[in-house]
Amino acid sequence: MWATKLGFYLLWMEYLTVSPSYELARRYRAGVLTDAEREKLPEDFDTVLAVYDDLGDVQRVTFLDWWSERGLAVFGYEGAKPRVQRIDTLRSNRQRKAAERVQEFIEADWTEQGQPNAMLVSIPVGLAKTQITRQLGKLLARYEDEHRVLPERKAKYPLVGTRQRKDTLFRYLFVVWVRSAMPRQALWRVGVRARVSDTYSRELDAKARVRRGEQDYDRTVLAVLTSRAWSRGVALAENAARGRFPSYDMPEHAVEPNLHDLWDMIASRRRWKKQQARNTV
Repeated sequence: MWATKLGFYLLWMEYLTVSPSYELARRYRAGVLTDAEREKLPEDFDTVLAVYDDLGDVQRVTFLDWWSERGLAVFGYEGAKPRVQRIDTLRSNRQRKAAERVQEFIEADWTEQGQPNAMLVSIPVGLAKTQITRQLGKLLARYEDEHRVLPERKAKYPLVGTRQRKDTLFRYLFVVWVRSAMPRQALWRVGVRARVSDTYSRELDAKARVRRGEQDYDRTVLAVLTSRAWSRGVALAENAARGRFPSYDMPEHAVEPNLHDLWDMIASRRRWKKQQARNTV
């Protein structure tokens, strides 16, 4: 977990999973858009497609796999400087753990260095330095110049804004999840379940019966807070699909989520993640 603010990129990915625009891009690239969905394509869909082509499908991938395969290349990194290093030494009586050492290098040092193009070579340590240098030079000469560059540290999609608090961002994401699961419930009930307010959510019971005409200040305030949190959650998701995160300003061409479709998507991904977890046990 060496990357700076890695938690924000995990949240960026999670917001992509609930973005209606990003889901349209996924379905577009998969060639399964319906006629009704084509009519919903936002005017800035080319921008969303460009981000999708960089970040890929996030519905069926774990964060660490996505980060390694997609995120690291476009979000930049702040890791170790690439360097030549020894991974292990092979001897006739000591070679069984060599493969494990290579795997550890790939998962740790190589990733921390930004996954630079690298060769795995065997150097007989008994050779003269001149022979080793000459043979390494021949191996390097086989690679085109375009492959002999270090990874770019500058992010293509940098984090934006100054309000970068993971707990707040997760709270808004949680509201999106809960409201999608409770599409017919009053907003104040959603707010209780999603724990929108440290004050009002604790004071109210989401299952309480409300008599007709009954007024309650706490429920009214919580409904307002939940509505605001929902709007910000949608804005964050739609901005994430356009390469901007975290941004609370609703994009001009944002697509309004359909609660039933959104919950189907969220529930489907949860089932996949649970199955993945069972498979690893």
